[in-house]
Amino acid sequence: MSNDRRRIKLKPLTLSNWTSVALRVNNLLLNKAEPVNFSLGENHYFKLSLFPWHEQQIIYPISMTLGMGDSTAGLWVSDWPMQDNIRAFIPEGMLTRLPENLGIALTENALDSLLNVAENSLGIKIKIQSLSAELESHINDLTIGFELLEGLPNDEPPHQTRLISGILKLEERLYPLLQERMRFWPSSYNHHWENLETWAFIEIGTANVSIQDINGFSPSDVILMDNTYFKEEGLLKLRFNNHLYCGAQLNTETGKTLTITTEWNTMADNEPNQNINQINQIPVQLSFDLGQKSMSFNEVKQLRPGYVIDLSQNLPEVVHIRAQNKLIGTGELVDISGRIGVRILSLFGTRSK
Repeated sequence: MSNDRRRIKLKPLTLSNWTSVALRVNNLLLNKAEPVNFSLGENHYFKLSLFPWHEQQIIYPISMTLGMGDSTAGLWVSDWPMQDNIRAFIPEGMLTRLPENLGIALTENALDSLLNVAENSLGIKIKIQSLSAELESHINDLTIGFELLEGLPNDEPPHQTRLISGILKLEERLYPLLQERMRFWPSSYNHHWENLETWAFIEIGTANVSIQDINGFSPSDVILMDNTYFKEEGLLKLRFNNHLYCGAQLNTETGKTLTITTEWNTMADNEPNQNINQINQIPVQLSFDLGQKSMSFNEVKQLRPGYVIDLSQNLPEVVHIRAQNKLIGTGELVDISGRIGVRILSLFGTRSK
C-alpha cells in the first residue's frame, strides 16, 4: 500500500480565473453565434461571426491599437480585409517603411467604409492609434474572437471568398456598451432546449407548518390551508418551483382547461423573523396540488394572462402533498366550516386504515 502511495503523483487543481465581466461576455457571445451579413456598396459583401476566445497564444501577423470612444482596444487579424483598397492606397510592402502617422492615415482611408460600419454599429468613434498592439496589456481584459468572410456579390461561381480570422481585446468598461449593442445581434436558436419538458404543478393552496407538526401528522388528520380562493372563484397557482408561479383559473364546467390570469410572480417569504432554538421548529411550507402538467419550455415562455392550457383530462380527486416540491403524501379535499382543508390519506408511505 505504501509503495502505491509513493507512485501516486498529486497535482494541484488549476481552475480558470474568470472576472465577472469576462464570464458575462463569454456567455453573451455563446448565445450570439449566428453570423451577420452586410455589404459595402456593390464592391464587397461580408459575413461576420463572433465567438469567445480562450487561447493564450495569438499567431496573427497584423495588429493595430484602436481608439474606441475614450478607451483603447487591441486588434489582431490573419490578413488585411479589402485588399484591393489597401493596395490602392499603400504599395505592396511599403506600409512598414512609411512614417507611422502616414501609414495610419493611409490605412484609415483604405478601410474607411469598414470602419464606418463598425462605428455605426457600436455608436462610438473608432480611430487607428498605432499599427501595432501590445499582447500583454492588462488593460484590455475582454477578448472576442471573430471570423470575417469576404467576397464579391456579383462574383460568378465558383465564388472567390477570403476568410479573415482575428481577435479584439477590449477594456472591461466597454462591456455595458457591448451588451446594449448585442441586443440587435441575432441570437442562436436551440431547438433541443425549446423541446425539453418540465413539470408544472397545479396548486390549490399551501400551509406553513413546523417539522415537529409534520412528525406528528398521521393518516386521517386534517390540514387546514392558509389561503385559497379556489372554492369561490376557482383560482389556482401554476407553480414551477418553490418560488415561481403564475395565477390560473380552472374551467369549473369541464375541469379540463386552465386559463392563465397573471404574469409571472415570485413567492414571498412570509415566515416571521424569529429565533429558532430547535430543529423541530424549522418552518416548512406544504403545497397541495390537484395535479401536474408536462410542458415544453417553448410553451412555458408563451404563458401570459389569457393563455389557455388544455389539461387533456379531468384533474384527479386525490391531492398531492408536497414539501419543497418533493411528494410526501396524498389527501382528499374537505370542507371545514366554509374553508378548504386536506384529509391525509397517506404520508411518508403510511396509509390510512
